[in-house]
Amino acid sequence: MENRIITIENGIVAIPHRVSMGIAEIADLFGVFYQTAKREIHSIEKSGIADGDYSQSCTCNGSKVPPDYYGLEMVISVAFRVQSAKAKLFRKWLIRRISASAHPIVEQLAGKIQLTDKFLWN
Repeated sequence: MENRIITIENGIVAIPHRVSMGIAEIADLFGVFYQTAKREIHSIEKSGIADGDYSQSCTCNGSKVPPDYYGLEMVISVAFRVQSAKAKLFRKWLIRRISASAHPIVEQLAGKIQLTDKFLWN
């Protein structure tokens, strides 16, 4: 099976094409305790923000067994809930990536509308 976990080494974030990580891997990624990651994941699932990969889970005696793996949506959600140096680095990296990919769209829109608050666009 190919490596499907996100890594942060020397300040460099590497994300595979398809992310599939367990709770322990998510905890290790952000440098937090297993129970902290598990608690945040449970809270995120309960609120309906993100779900795990239920394709390999089952229902036993009417109770749904929690999934073993979580995708990028869950990892991003956890990153914004835990307070650690690695989570902060991941959040900054993510925001830079989103900003960089959205920049051409913003420039295109800015050319079509009159800017009233120029400092917001700098």
